[in-house]
Amino acid sequence: MLEIALTCTNATLSVDAAGTFHLRWMPGSTVSAADADAVVAAVQGVTGTGLQPMLVEVVDVCMSPGARATLLGKRFVSAVALVGSTVVDRVVAASLLREQDCPHGYFTSVSAAREWLSQLPAAHALAGSSI
Repeated sequence: MLEIALTCTNATLSVDAAGTFHLRWMPGSTVSAADADAVVAAVQGVTGTGLQPMLVEVVDVCMSPGARATLLGKRFVSAVALVGSTVVDRVVAASLLREQDCPHGYFTSVSAAREWLSQLPAAHALAGSSI
């Protein structure tokens, strides 16, 4: 796993050897448009114009309308698996999965999300990457 630096402090982002991103929003945090912009910029900084799958943990997170608009307004991943544990997490995930034009799903465990992502057709390899 390669840790990727973010300009926001309420999330961690890493990418594994297969090119799958893992974004973990800190439980109890509110995600702003600036936070979402930081994640999109970091992912695009690694992938350029390519698209890779992403696992996103949204446990006990509040998404601002601006964050939702940013995350839904840009196609920067090939597939997204959101992980939560409560009914509220499921509602947050539903708002982020609406109108997605890529494979997407909601899961209650990271392992189930990873399994689902691994069964999707292979995304394009990260060009020139040594991840």
